[in-house]
Amino acid sequence: MTRATPALKTARRCYGHLAGEAGIVLREMLEAAGYLRLQDGAYRLTDSGRRWAETLGLETDDRDPAKYARRCLDWTEKRPHIGGRLGRALLERLIETGAIVAGEGRELRGAVAGSGSGIDFRTVLAI
Repeated sequence: MTRATPALKTARRCYGHLAGEAGIVLREMLEAAGYLRLQDGAYRLTDSGRRWAETLGLETDDRDPAKYARRCLDWTEKRPHIGGRLGRALLERLIETGAIVAGEGRELRGAVAGSGSGIDFRTVLAI
């Protein structure tokens, strides 16, 4: 297993989605906003979450929750982050907007200095 450097612990790619402390924060924010809920071991969009995702141009077909937004246990945090198609789409959006930039290997970092992970989820993803 890869050693958990501070950068990997903060934010990294995990099968194309956001992991580490930043991935946990993102999941918690989406749950707190009422956009995402855990159901039968996978995440499902709520009605308001579906509207939110549609405004961002994200796919909302969650008929197969395990592939759409699976519960992925984070190896450094021992808590779940969002995997699947939704997890990949969110990370792609964060990279496209410049809110996240790639570091070495799987490392990611936020573009906003002084904000914890440096990732401005509220503004970029309208949470």
